Amino acid sequence: MLVCIVHGESQPEVLWHKDTMQIDQTERHVIENRGARHTLIIRKVHPQDFGNYSCIADNQLGKTRKTVTLTGKPKVAVFRSVPNSQWKDKYNISWIVDSHSPIEEFKLYYRQVDGETLQAQEGVFLDTRKMHHSYVGDNMLDYNRKINSFDSYSYNNGYHNLHHKWSKTDWRDIVLPAFPYSHHYTQGMSYLIRGLEPDQQYEARVQSRNRYGWSDFSESFLFTTSNTDTEIRDLSVTHYSSSRASVIFGSEMRCLLGALLLVTVCRLVSF
Repeated sequence: MLVCIVHGESQPEVLWHKDTMQIDQTERHVIENRGARHTLIIRKVHPQDFGNYSCIADNQLGKTRKTVTLTGKPKVAVFRSVPNSQWKDKYNISWIVDSHSPIEEFKLYYRQVDGETLQAQEGVFLDTRKMHHSYVGDNMLDYNRKINSFDSYSYNNGYHNLHHKWSKTDWRDIVLPAFPYSHHYTQGMSYLIRGLEPDQQYEARVQSRNRYGWSDFSESFLFTTSNTDTEIRDLSVTHYSSSRASVIFGSEMRCLLGALLLVTVCRLVSF
């Protein structure tokens, strides 16, 4: 459903176009208008329907248009992890993304930042000439599938090129296959970044890809490593907490029952 609000005196005529072709009322394309609200409803959307849609308003005083893009690509991801790491050399980063089609892979970018980088935060861009690529293949995955209102995956192991020397502030990126595929609209991911410097600030961005292509870059996310490691449980992936609690509780109960059974057997043997 594409909605266009049009105000004019006198009342403008409103037409819809897809790319350069005018859209007429059909069984799949329903055009409605109520006062200033003009709506184009596309039924049973197919990939062929993706493109630029324009709302064109025209009266005797002039003509104007607004354009919106209909796409099947994922929305921009949103980071959900807390900004402070409990470790001095690693950080558990997590995010969620909305996509009607299953996400096939993510690409995580991160780099160490300094004062000059932060001052230019509004003008940050990714220079592919200074990126260092890593890939997490299927045989290197250690994921845990958790389902709440969406599916999320946790990758604990990654590959880094240890033989290449790079500047601390260079962008590094890691490709994370989304396996197994999720058919939930909201999908999540968690990744443990290793090899970081203690008590430093880092910047991260992420892209998501489904069958229709790559999403736009997320907004920059800043996180900080600790100066010492702590024993506090990592709560950065909040949507895992309820599942983790139930698993831990179940494990403790099994251990307790096992201990009771062992005590009973020992007493029987003693008699």
